[in-house]
Amino acid sequence: MGIFTFKKRTLHYILLTFFLLWNFVDVFSQCPTITNTSQSFCDVQSPTIANLQATDNGGGIRWYATASSTTALSSSSILVNGEDYFVDDIIGTCGTRQSVTVTIYSAPTGANFQGVCVTNLTQATILNPQFSITGVGLKWYTVPFGGTAISTSTILNDNTIYYISQTNPDTGCESSRLSVFVNVGLVPVPTGNAIQEFCNDSGNPPTIADLVASGNNNWYLTSDFGIPLDPSTPLVNGQSYYATKVDPPCESDDRLEVLVNIYEPNDAGNDGSRNICINEVTTTPLFNLYDLLGGTPDNTGVWSGPIVTTNGFQGTLDVSSMTEVGSPYIFTYTVSSALCVTDTSTVTITVLPLPTASVTANPSTICQNGTTTLTFTGTPNATVTYNINGGTNQTITLNASGTATIVVSPTTTGTINIVSVSSSGTPSCVNPQTSSIPITVLPLPTA
Repeated sequence: MGIFTFKKRTLHYILLTFFLLWNFVDVFSQCPTITNTSQSFCDVQSPTIANLQATDNGGGIRWYATASSTTALSSSSILVNGEDYFVDDIIGTCGTRQSVTVTIYSAPTGANFQGVCVTNLTQATILNPQFSITGVGLKWYTVPFGGTAISTSTILNDNTIYYISQTNPDTGCESSRLSVFVNVGLVPVPTGNAIQEFCNDSGNPPTIADLVASGNNNWYLTSDFGIPLDPSTPLVNGQSYYATKVDPPCESDDRLEVLVNIYEPNDAGNDGSRNICINEVTTTPLFNLYDLLGGTPDNTGVWSGPIVTTNGFQGTLDVSSMTEVGSPYIFTYTVSSALCVTDTSTVTITVLPLPTASVTANPSTICQNGTTTLTFTGTPNATVTYNINGGTNQTITLNASGTATIVVSPTTTGTINIVSVSSSGTPSCVNPQTSSIPITVLPLPTA
């Protein structure tokens, strides 16, 4: 009997355990399950708890804010971006709850006023990297609601509001839209001469401010970077400079290259001169006027004057036709160029007359051992060579008024002879003048 009773009780326990295990498995097999643990929506859908996805396995579905909370969320509760939501059955007996992480795509982020600077309007599209808008699958519209998204190649209009959504990559829904006031700054590459030339006027040398390009400009030493050059910066011959067009706040990306050539000022040298004695005109050999200029004259000039010259800038001159009456002869040397101010200098050729002189004696008759005063008159500052009665030649220089006097004591009757007259200055013209005046010397009376 004892053994029979034990087996009967054992059977009862086995059956009870099987019943409990069967009900336990049955209960948990009715708990909801989640296939997608990350669920996303768009803000325009106003998603609620009712939009969360879970599989009802027979025990119903309830959503909770935490893994252990006992109060279920209302199906109309608004979902919050980034929050986790936990699912259970109706009676909350599933134990460890499965969760869903919610992502809600709202309007993209970015400044509400944005501008782009372009050198060509074809660059003013939604793909321009100067726009700073954060979002996924951005779409641009011309209206805040509805409408059709514009294509990526559409050229944006200046001073226009556009509306931008982002796209949920999981469901394809679109968010609300960010409004952006778009400013399009068109700053094309400036235009101008690729080679610009200047004169290096020592009083006003060329600077950056003298470079010419269309529009308002910044000038640089490189084609793609650097800081703008100060307008007062002197230009360098042979240097290339690069201009951008500036329309604040925009500046063109591409730059105009300009090569600078700087020329030295025209230099005709300093004025020169030459004097020629009239008696040497016909025997003076040809000479170059250029050699008479002072300084460092350019050899690119031309000569003009009363007599035609030869040999270009050398200005070779034949003076054989010159006269005292036509003197002085002025020749002009002109150096000119397209960029620098014309410069001129002159060479003056003067034909000098021969100096002259005369002499008088007062008195012209003297007693032996007496004296007389010789008065010389003639060309001012000339030197007169003379002798008395053919004796030793002597000289006397006339003053600025052309006079000079000496006292002499001839011993015999004869003549006062002027042998020659020499002018002062360069050259000294010599007049081989031969003239004389008589002078009488009376003998003393005898007792």
